[in-house]
Amino acid sequence: MSRKKWVWSIVSLAIVLGVSFSAWWFGGRNATGVKVRVATAENATIQQEVYASGAVVPAKQQQVTVMAPSKVAKVFVHTGDTVKIGQTLVQMDTVLADAQVAQAQAGVNTAQTNLTAAQETLNTLKSAQNALKTSQIASASTSTLLQGGSSIPTIEVPMNSTVNMPENTGQLTSGSTLQQAESSVSQAKAMLQQAQEGLKVAQAQRAQNVYTASIAGTVLELNGQDGSMAPLQTPLIVVGDLSKLQVAVQLNEVDAGKVQLGQKVRLTSKVVGNTALAGVVSEIAPQAVSKPSVQGNSPPSVAVKIDLESVPPELKPGFTVDLNIATSSKNNVLTIPQEALFQEGGKNFVFQVINKILAKTEVSIGIANETLQEITSGLEAGDVVVLNPTAQLANGLPVTLDTGSGTP
Repeated sequence: MSRKKWVWSIVSLAIVLGVSFSAWWFGGRNATGVKVRVATAENATIQQEVYASGAVVPAKQQQVTVMAPSKVAKVFVHTGDTVKIGQTLVQMDTVLADAQVAQAQAGVNTAQTNLTAAQETLNTLKSAQNALKTSQIASASTSTLLQGGSSIPTIEVPMNSTVNMPENTGQLTSGSTLQQAESSVSQAKAMLQQAQEGLKVAQAQRAQNVYTASIAGTVLELNGQDGSMAPLQTPLIVVGDLSKLQVAVQLNEVDAGKVQLGQKVRLTSKVVGNTALAGVVSEIAPQAVSKPSVQGNSPPSVAVKIDLESVPPELKPGFTVDLNIATSSKNNVLTIPQEALFQEGGKNFVFQVINKILAKTEVSIGIANETLQEITSGLEAGDVVVLNPTAQLANGLPVTLDTGSGTP
């Protein structure tokens, strides 16, 4: 065979293979259709849930936090100790506080001395004033009797009694002098009261260096020891009431808007295995808070507390739990699996299968949970929809149903 004929034979074979492949691709492939997994729209009860993770915390907790650099003088408890209300937990160094109390006490003593002196001066002036008035009355009575011609009555004066009149009596008993003395007493009283209040403040500040238990519970954390400096970023001591535990969780704005007090909660944890715990939403913070982080402020979140109906002994404060909060529920509504839904241009669609042909169908949706989506319009019970639609699917495309999908 010549080289030319051999080349033409190769070309002819390629053309035949190409035509055969094209016939299979455009004919046979479309005749059988793309294989898809499907599900059936059906009426069911759907419960919308919020999913989150939280931490187990005591319902009652006391944190001893030192706001300024301070030295620990004595720690009276250990981690794990059970404490009663009023029991001393830790005492801080009080050298500076003791000095402040002593200084305040000295101020009170000085103010009291000044008040005593001012009061004595005022009492002396008042005594002199009274003696002068008595003398003036006696003189006036004597003058009246003499002018009237009457006899002067005899005034009996006890033996050894004398009336001492201070020198310069007129000046001492003048109105301005008495007013100044009374003003001095008032000022001294005010200064004493001010000094006494200062002493109370100093004593209160010294008392703050001794921390006692405000709740009955267990010492969960102890971050200091005798002679050490107290930490400023973390609590020095944490006491928790382990008789009642809660779960604390931070919810984003969308989820927090769905949660209400009293809603039922299902909780799971690696610690308790497959056993689900029951709880109820007991507390919702009145405002959202953005916490600072390395990347900047975090998105706003709302603190939510959940009461546990029962607490297994292996569940400890600080453990992490996953929770589902049932926020709403509807009975006998049309639902499809979540994976059947897709979005385009802000609208929701499904690929409906009608006589093994795809029909791109817009739908309206209602509530949803992790697996199901409520359909409020666009489908009817019994309609078949494609699961996990891919980009190669299109309206009008023939399909075959995956027998493993459970729908014929």
